[in-house]
Amino acid sequence: MSRLGFAVSRILEVLIVAGMAAMSAMVFLNVVLRYAFSSGIPFSVEISRLIFVWLIFLGTILALKDGAHLCVDTLVRRLPRVPKFLCYWASHLLMLWCCWLLWEGSWIQTAINWSNAAPISGISVGVMYAAGLVAAAAMGVTLIGNLWRSFADFAGGRGSPADAADEEGERP
Repeated sequence: MSRLGFAVSRILEVLIVAGMAAMSAMVFLNVVLRYAFSSGIPFSVEISRLIFVWLIFLGTILALKDGAHLCVDTLVRRLPRVPKFLCYWASHLLMLWCCWLLWEGSWIQTAINWSNAAPISGISVGVMYAAGLVAAAAMGVTLIGNLWRSFADFAGGRGSPADAADEEGERP
């Protein structure tokens, strides 16, 4: 993995851990304040929801980069080299199309909701939808990088990423 890829992974991991810690602390503190002191943090629910949405989308970026998403590759593993390569490309092109759909929908929702403020915190509702923009862009770049590497490996006679999965027992 390149230095840049490693740095991006570490940043995503740190953001996810920090988000989980902040969200957990806020919700726990809010529960204690409500039951023990009949009080609470007014913006806790809104901020926790916002953090949760961003955590999910950041996690999908990291999972795609690490090849951790679920896949059923029983048939593809049995294919010869060229059809395996073509299936890999077809699946990645479909995922790129899904990234485009996510980008387009998130863009529309972000634009519509950017001027709407959350009722308690006052944060723009568009910030929540912007998580889809970040995820779609990052996953698109990751998929294009995967396609580039797979083409270079295939052209160099090194096989496809699916071949590496056969040897290692896991997805690339």
